[in-house]
Amino acid sequence: MRLSIFKYTVPIQDEFGLLLPGMGKILSFQVQADVPVIWALVNPQAAPWERRFRIFGTGHPVSADIPLAFIGTIQLDTLVWHLFEELS
Repeated sequence: MRLSIFKYTVPIQDEFGLLLPGMGKILSFQVQADVPVIWALVNPQAAPWERRFRIFGTGHPVSADIPLAFIGTIQLDTLVWHLFEELS
């Protein structure tokens, strides 16, 4: 099995889903050319699987009702965003 690192654009919205091949491992959350992105180590041969994410701004309430895994933090212009993946 060969793995590859793929890049995915991250929308700045409260909740969203991304299709990643199989159970790809998210490596990093950063800004590239003013665009929020994640890089993930994936098996390109695996079937796509939707993963759910949430973004919170600093000071915004975070619900404790949904289990979340922290991915990373970015600064975009004057705002700071924190990305979490929903755990199911």
